[in-house]
Amino acid sequence: MKTSFLNLILAILTISLLASCEDVIDIDLKQGKTLLVVDGQITTLNRPDTIRLTLTAPYFENKPAPTVVDALVTIADSEGKSETLKPVGNGKYVINMRGKIGNSYTLTIKHNGEEYEAVTKINRITDIDSLVTRFEKPTPSMEEGYYAYLFVPEPAGVGDYYRFKVYKNDTLANQPEDLTVAYDKLVDGNRIDNLRLNDKPYKKNDKIKVEILAITEDHFQFYVELEAQINNGGMNARPPANVRTNIFNKNPKGSRAVGYFGGMSVSSATIIVK
Repeated sequence: MKTSFLNLILAILTISLLASCEDVIDIDLKQGKTLLVVDGQITTLNRPDTIRLTLTAPYFENKPAPTVVDALVTIADSEGKSETLKPVGNGKYVINMRGKIGNSYTLTIKHNGEEYEAVTKINRITDIDSLVTRFEKPTPSMEEGYYAYLFVPEPAGVGDYYRFKVYKNDTLANQPEDLTVAYDKLVDGNRIDNLRLNDKPYKKNDKIKVEILAITEDHFQFYVELEAQINNGGMNARPPANVRTNIFNKNPKGSRAVGYFGGMSVSSATIIVK
């Protein structure tokens, strides 16, 4: 009894000593250079596209990224047409030029004494045959409910790269796990049938829309690297690495930029769950 009581007292004293040895250490982390961030695209859709410009911010600063509202932004295509983009607030600049398959596009951004340039191209797209929904009974890997399936031909000739976007009731599924890109190497020239688009079941009267975006190989690799960094964690995490960009400063010694400007042709289909 005495020995147990003594051990208890010693344990309490040890815990108290360990707690009293805790010190708060403030680390003065150096802030990196502020960089221009570009996020935008030009598409074949019959609607204005946008470029959004922001600046990088310190990692531990819990604030929205600063927006760039005073840049001079222009775009030119390989047919000789050009346009100065109009700022509409919140760092967004509107592109009224409609993208065309086969054309190349050069985006130029002048800001803070620097001039940046990005070049992209719009590649061919395949047309969606059909989008259907089916009610599925529960399985070990799938809940009971409605699921959407895509039927689409893949054109012959290796070298097509795609991104898939799925909308439910006009809201894009836009979580990291929803980023879906594909390369045609294993399916070149074949039909893609019964491609299931959702992991969680839909309900009756849900409006489902799918977009297939044809992207360049470099844009595909950008998404692959981005996904790798988003999911880089756990016991097997690799050292963080910079994701590629196609935004380059025309002055090699000038400040660099991050982000991507992509050209995309788009095919889409919409269905209401019945």
